[in-house]
Amino acid sequence: MAKFIISLATFIKKFIGNIGLMVVLNFLIKPVWLVLDNKVQDSIGHEDYGIFAALFSLSFLLATLSDFGINQYVTKKLAGEPDKIEEVFPVALGFKLLLMLLYPLFMTVVGYAMGYGWQELYFLWLLSIFQASIQLVMFFRANFQAHQKFFVDSFASIIDKFLLIIFLLVVFQIHISVESFIYARVLSILATVVLVYIFYVATCHWHRPSLRWKELFPLIQYSLPFAMVTVLYSFNERVDQVMIERLLGGRDSGLYAGAYRWLDAVMMYLWIVLPMFFARFAFMKNDEGALDKTFKIGHVIAFLPMAFISGFVFLYPEKLFILFEHSSAEEIEIMSNVLRILFLASLMHGMFAIYSTLLTSIGYEKQTSVLILVSVLCNIVLNLILVPLYGIYASAWATVASTAFLSAGYIVYICRYRLVKIPVLTILKLSLTFFAFMAFYYGLTLTSMTWYVNTAIAALFLGLMSWLLGLLHFKEPVIES
Repeated sequence: MAKFIISLATFIKKFIGNIGLMVVLNFLIKPVWLVLDNKVQDSIGHEDYGIFAALFSLSFLLATLSDFGINQYVTKKLAGEPDKIEEVFPVALGFKLLLMLLYPLFMTVVGYAMGYGWQELYFLWLLSIFQASIQLVMFFRANFQAHQKFFVDSFASIIDKFLLIIFLLVVFQIHISVESFIYARVLSILATVVLVYIFYVATCHWHRPSLRWKELFPLIQYSLPFAMVTVLYSFNERVDQVMIERLLGGRDSGLYAGAYRWLDAVMMYLWIVLPMFFARFAFMKNDEGALDKTFKIGHVIAFLPMAFISGFVFLYPEKLFILFEHSSAEEIEIMSNVLRILFLASLMHGMFAIYSTLLTSIGYEKQTSVLILVSVLCNIVLNLILVPLYGIYASAWATVASTAFLSAGYIVYICRYRLVKIPVLTILKLSLTFFAFMAFYYGLTLTSMTWYVNTAIAALFLGLMSWLLGLLHFKEPVIES
């Protein structure tokens, strides 16, 4: 079965490319998942879903402790030295399996220290198993990426959501609750671990897990800088959800989660594409010309889809909450306004997240960690001061502020160390394209045409502008397997 799927992926990728294959697969799966996730929140209520969202975010905050940066280290190591797999993989896999057992126990202790009750601690334990399993899946995917097997990675990226959709459809027929929702998530990721491992054996080789301590300690030492970057990114993304629940309660946490879900979903596009550039940057770090070109093209590939979706959110945010049949008009308005604020951050990520990818891929993990640490501290302080006064709007603006700080810091580091040439002209063209797109899109909203017709016309305009400004004139592909 695995060989058949791999053969099918190989056939498809000849027509649409590696990035195209991954994006298409995720485009087919993720919208269905989003619909179901919205229905789950609508069915169980903002209060209960808000508690789940806080516990899920808490388990996510320290999820790197179930990884220790091994995923990124393995990607970087094997991309440059693929013959090292026999030396690196068995020890890394053994350590990952050990962490998968220890991490849920550690997080249960953390939850107890934060004052959660026994039921919440049980949920936190299950969600920590979920997060540790995701890290294990990402570990196998790191090996696919390092060996430039992006077409296999494409399928590995959507298996968990595909299984979760099936499980949730069954759960909706029986009884949907916070507990059954969590069970469905855990079962789907555990099944994914098994399937992705089968993919790995079919495409690479079987390796027996090992815990050879002499090799393990250097591995931990080399991986720690990546771990610091990951844990800080996790805090930057999820700490606000935990703090809102602790400071304001479950309902406000649920409303914030309803809006943040869409930012998280759209950001998945970057997390699909950027790991490919991470592996590619590591592979070509000694080829300055190729690095500059790939970095420049990366801006376009990362930004344009984010620009289109952000434009839709700024003008039609309420359309994303049509499934919330049990929410009041006030709750819909709150979620819509929070969503608009959060998507200012998505625009900045679309333009500048690739800078972080470059920095961490060629050896500047420590510098990036310091930058993200300052951003996290600012985010936490702003939340502590402003959330009790202004509610979840303050948390959304804190996210935007921390993202702006990060983006500026990335540019400073790139310029300071002269790693690549900042593609100023490309950035200006992208900015001009976005503002022209927004002006045209807003003008369409003043007509009598429906929102989906306006959106389709605006999308064509964005594509035309991008083409006229030369943003889509790629002379050769960025990624080749």
